[in-house]
Amino acid sequence: MRDGGPEGTFVLTSEPQHLARLRDWLRGELTRLKVENQEQFGLQVAVGEICSNSIRHAYAGLGGKPIHVSVQGNENRLVIEVRDFGKKFDPEAYRPPDFEAVPEGGIGLHLVRQFVDELSYDVTQEQGTRWTLVKYRRRE
Repeated sequence: MRDGGPEGTFVLTSEPQHLARLRDWLRGELTRLKVENQEQFGLQVAVGEICSNSIRHAYAGLGGKPIHVSVQGNENRLVIEVRDFGKKFDPEAYRPPDFEAVPEGGIGLHLVRQFVDELSYDVTQEQGTRWTLVKYRRRE
């Protein structure tokens, strides 16, 4: 795992224990971009869920696989990208959680959508999925 790569990019490997360092890095980036603490928390949860899904689904729990997280922001919006190089996200296989019953899964993406304004994915790369999370900045 390294903090290297282009500025505003964090590279971790696909072990759940690395998510804490990712959260620390993300907190620093969001603080630098003057994001309020409450929004920082939500974005950390959202990014953590996407990365957990990459570990669980794209890499089937295999360690040592790369996940790249980047953050860019301006006065209007924040854009966070999470990129894995494993099995592509399959929207046909995704089942949203059934809140009438005890959900067996699918909660992660539902939770991500609670904290961001836009969530999209790109599976056109040769390998893996690029997730894009957008949060619009409030005008004071």
